[in-house]
Amino acid sequence: MERANLSRGIEFELLGLTSDPWLQRLLVMVFLGTYTIMLLRNLIVFIMIHVSATLHTPVYSLLKSLSFLDFCYSSTVVPTLVNFLAKRKVISYPGCMAQMFFYAGFATSECYRVAAMAYDRYAAICNPLLYSTAMSPEVCASLIVGSYSAGFLSSLIHMSCIFSLKFCGAHVVTHFFCDGPPILSLSRVDTSLCEILLFVFAGFNLVSCTLTILVSYLFILITILRRNSAQGRFKAVCTCASHFAAVCLFYGTFMYLRPRSSHSLTQARMVAVIYTVVIPMLNPLIYSLRNKDVKEALRKVWGRKIME
Repeated sequence: MERANLSRGIEFELLGLTSDPWLQRLLVMVFLGTYTIMLLRNLIVFIMIHVSATLHTPVYSLLKSLSFLDFCYSSTVVPTLVNFLAKRKVISYPGCMAQMFFYAGFATSECYRVAAMAYDRYAAICNPLLYSTAMSPEVCASLIVGSYSAGFLSSLIHMSCIFSLKFCGAHVVTHFFCDGPPILSLSRVDTSLCEILLFVFAGFNLVSCTLTILVSYLFILITILRRNSAQGRFKAVCTCASHFAAVCLFYGTFMYLRPRSSHSLTQARMVAVIYTVVIPMLNPLIYSLRNKDVKEALRKVWGRKIME
């Protein structure tokens, strides 16, 4: 069979979440409903932090940026979901490249953003007197820009490596969007070098973010245990409880660094649903909407609108 490089004329057929057409439509509708909830929650958090002067602090700047990131991250897969309501479930070659680039970029950026928020909690609990210096507006902006830079640089390498391969035969993607493992599985040439390269970069991102979080929480734990006041320890735990819960949720379902021989593409689809919709929907609730400062700002803004 003649090998041919991927070209702009090629289209990829997406199999979706299941082979059952009725169940497929049901899952897509549930997916879109969950996406709508995610959109509204993140929009509320973003607007509240933006308009409320009392929330213009480093921790809320990171939360505001996380809400924007969650919205963009989840929105990368929504256009292909709409296709599953039609008969022809395809995505073009440029569309597949763009989706993979933005999906991988936002996903990696979120890893670094969660690590940046762990550093923020470390600075607030372990060095409260130096917090304004450790998390100055300049440092906060650098953390936000740095997370995007690291995420999209990694994504560019990720995408360039995969789309430099040669493919032949049917271009059927065992997924509901263009992701690395299912695209790699279509190649009829040796992908070992590409897999190693992707593993190294993805491994570096994961290890660096995980170490930052673990070291930050190790120092936080030591600081909490050294406090004599039970009330002080309880307050410190409450300060980082939301972030810790989000970290457990985000990393608890991480499965993408497994070797391809043991990697189930069907299982990966379920994990991708959690990452692309469920976690972005829960983050505003975990971080902000149950936070008394955000709820107070929401009451003030809502009351102001009613008075006007």
